[in-house]
Amino acid sequence: MFKRLVVLISFVTLLWSPAAWAEEDKAMTNAATIGEVFGYITNYHLKQPDIDQLTNAGIKGMLDQLGDSYTVYFSPGELDEFSEELNGDFEGIGAELEIKEEVPRVTRVLNGSPAEQAGLQSGDIIVAVDNKTLTGQSLTQVVEQLRGKKGTNVTITVRRVGQPDFSLEITRNTVNMPTVNEKILEGQIGYIAVESFGMETGEQFGNALIQLKESGAKAFIIDLRNNGGGYIDAALEMAGYLLGKDKIILLTEDREKYQEAYTTELDSLINPLPMVVLVNEHSASASEILAGALQDYGTATLVGTKTYGKGTVQDILPLGNGGALKMTTAFYLTPKGQRIDGQGLQPDRAIATPELQLLAAKQILLSGAPEITYTAEKTIQTQGDTVNLPIGYLKEKGQQLVPLRFTLESLGYEVKWDDKINHIMVKASNKTWQLPNNSLKHPLRQINGYFYIAAEDLRLLGVDIRIQE
Repeated sequence: MFKRLVVLISFVTLLWSPAAWAEEDKAMTNAATIGEVFGYITNYHLKQPDIDQLTNAGIKGMLDQLGDSYTVYFSPGELDEFSEELNGDFEGIGAELEIKEEVPRVTRVLNGSPAEQAGLQSGDIIVAVDNKTLTGQSLTQVVEQLRGKKGTNVTITVRRVGQPDFSLEITRNTVNMPTVNEKILEGQIGYIAVESFGMETGEQFGNALIQLKESGAKAFIIDLRNNGGGYIDAALEMAGYLLGKDKIILLTEDREKYQEAYTTELDSLINPLPMVVLVNEHSASASEILAGALQDYGTATLVGTKTYGKGTVQDILPLGNGGALKMTTAFYLTPKGQRIDGQGLQPDRAIATPELQLLAAKQILLSGAPEITYTAEKTIQTQGDTVNLPIGYLKEKGQQLVPLRFTLESLGYEVKWDDKINHIMVKASNKTWQLPNNSLKHPLRQINGYFYIAAEDLRLLGVDIRIQE
């Protein structure tokens, strides 16, 4: 990536106009001014500031001015941590976070990690670390406090819905996770979960494809949910294993509107087979590159929720001090020219309920009409699968009420709220409903934030549902 960028800059320099040379002269003059100010402060200021802190503050000030959260300065140690995390190796508690409403929220707890062993859950908010509040801190600052040497302890204060705040003591450990995990599901479906796009992810993905193929896989599910991306080269390698050689996977567009096409260089490892890609709102960057290419070529059906919409390319630029600048240099587009940044990918089948997304993928790949049976208060069975849901069916005044979204999504319908008409829209391949409507015998009920519908009304609408009391 860095070599490509250097060659491009050298080529453009030969073609610069006098105006461009003037801009370069201005930049060099201003850089010299920054150096002068830095020298005066470090040599003569009364407070004798720490040089490293002053350097970091100066870089942070320039990057803050860009308003681009993806352009980041890495000190030498931070660069190593960044690379290790992409490759699935790091020391810490083993949880992924995002900053939401100025506090860190857990988006995923890694399997077998110290965080999982201590009882941390996805959706938890970390209020404090070692009794130090985290409100208003950046994600980098939070991670720095959670990371640490293997064997050291950290105490976090957790806020969980429906509970008072509580503390968890976690012993940090080395988290060594392969970025690719695979298994065979019923119906000879090969399932591959990709955790991130690291240096070795392409090779691991290829090995997983071969192993599943040898195990008799007749269809594939590629799970990119909660995958924040990583190296573009890994996405290109994986796309080659699925699509074959000489396929355009993405287009990049720099600030001069110059476009460059990235094509696959490897032969496919499998024959064309039915394929579903699972995505959600945390699928970003390289995840969107791979999913967008497979969607554009008609190779895979996207299932889940709209992706994150991180459609910019960052180059890692090594610095003389051993650190690096991760800098945004271009937008990227799908092979058909679809812009991703700020928009995300729309799934072919929208499933908002996480517990039902894998089920929906299997429904697409397996023949037979989907059906559903409520077998317990919060459990359903469909096509041989038992799925636990946050809520279940209710019985009121002799009426059986079922959760509207969970029931319909498990049967292949798309359910969403339409703000313009203040109604629920239900879509299937051959029909669309608006709820409530005059065909219902009973009103919709809203209980604890969920809409319920009478099972009798669903049957009148042609929805096959069974309840075992």
